[in-house]
Amino acid sequence: MPAVSRFVLVCSQVGAGPGACKGFMAIFQFAAKGFCIEDRVDYCWWQLARGQAENMRIGILGPIATADVRHLLDLSDTASLPLGTPGAPFMGTLITAFLELGHEVVAFTSEQTNDLDSAPRHVDGPGFRLWLCPSRPNGTLPRRGRIGRVWDFFRMERRRLAEAVASERVDILHAHWIYEYAMVAIRSGLPAIATVHDVPGEIMRFTPTPYTVGRYMMARQVLKSGIPITAVSGYAAASMASLVSRPITIVANPLPAWLRTLKKSRQLKDPTMADDSSPFIIAMVVGHWNRFKNPLPSILAFLELRKTLARTCELRLYGPDFGPGGKAERLLRAANLPLEGIKLRGRIEHRELLHEMQSASLLLHPSLTESFGMAVAEAMAIGIPIIAGRQSGGVPWLLDEGRAGQLVDVKDTKAICSAVERIFEHPVEIDAKCEVARNRVWQLADPYATAEQYLGVYRSVLA
Repeated sequence: MPAVSRFVLVCSQVGAGPGACKGFMAIFQFAAKGFCIEDRVDYCWWQLARGQAENMRIGILGPIATADVRHLLDLSDTASLPLGTPGAPFMGTLITAFLELGHEVVAFTSEQTNDLDSAPRHVDGPGFRLWLCPSRPNGTLPRRGRIGRVWDFFRMERRRLAEAVASERVDILHAHWIYEYAMVAIRSGLPAIATVHDVPGEIMRFTPTPYTVGRYMMARQVLKSGIPITAVSGYAAASMASLVSRPITIVANPLPAWLRTLKKSRQLKDPTMADDSSPFIIAMVVGHWNRFKNPLPSILAFLELRKTLARTCELRLYGPDFGPGGKAERLLRAANLPLEGIKLRGRIEHRELLHEMQSASLLLHPSLTESFGMAVAEAMAIGIPIIAGRQSGGVPWLLDEGRAGQLVDVKDTKAICSAVERIFEHPVEIDAKCEVARNRVWQLADPYATAEQYLGVYRSVLA
């Protein structure tokens, strides 16, 4: 029986109410937008059979890029939308999952603007509203007569977000990150939870600036408030455990459902082949050039591997600091390092990045600390080999302590080179790790299972 027919049948059998009808309508709305829905109809069928199709109106506070939710909006010209707050594509994934499961979502995010006197505004879609609240573009240094956000602990940004929250009726607020968004949730007086996406003390240790110190102080205030906390990895939960008074629930960041359809390109399955027309492609999704992202040892390892490997090698660098003419290129040229074989891809759309990852032979993740590691999770889902840091925060947890990828000292160029060479020397072992990785990451990060985990936390708070 077709999946949609099964869903209709169960709706009739269980006497499904408004929540189920909204879920049913959402399925067709997503189908009309070109999304693959077979598995999601099956999932909603299962939820209805369990009698758990009650709907909620969920408030989401966090960094949300309009590009990541534009498929949810009733706008003919999405190109004219402001940016919102880019950098966390999984926020759109989570919102999409809630909507597909029949819930309503009101999301609140900041948009950097020089028109700070403008009021918060919203854009709408089926069951979804996105509030865009004015924010100062300067984090630390003064600009146009205004101090940076951190000096007053995001006071103006929190006030504008609070205005938008006060105009809505939601069952619960879910703040992502334990900074200004969580402070707004706490002050709202509504039932609320907050999710730890990074470890403020670690970030401050690696990059001790006024901005990171101020954010650390904000996080400590949030943790002292007693708001229920979830964390995106075992590492993040353990790091916060001594700072909170109640147990921390671990809920991984969700991966987009369509990522299940992406797999490593067939021609790349045998890394030992020496066909120069198919280079060995090393991908690094780094983001920024700073101490804890630690890109230099991996770049030096690549330059050494170009001399020693039989295969032609290519290094693709992704992130805002890694575009043509960007910070990374300037630093490499200043150090007289060759750029042959290095492609500076910079910041590209998330979906485009994941499609490019299909053709990569390896993800090299040099970060010294991560609370979760979305780039690692995405590579696990696609099925490409991964080399990452043995002591890099939540990454060893995500890679099942090395069973799902190679863990090395990412500050050691020789160790990185040896790990890359191992891909050529032990392809069967590496293929087995990739299979473990793919299975593990979908157990952790299926978007609908993730949404259900959060719904369970919401229900416990509301009980």
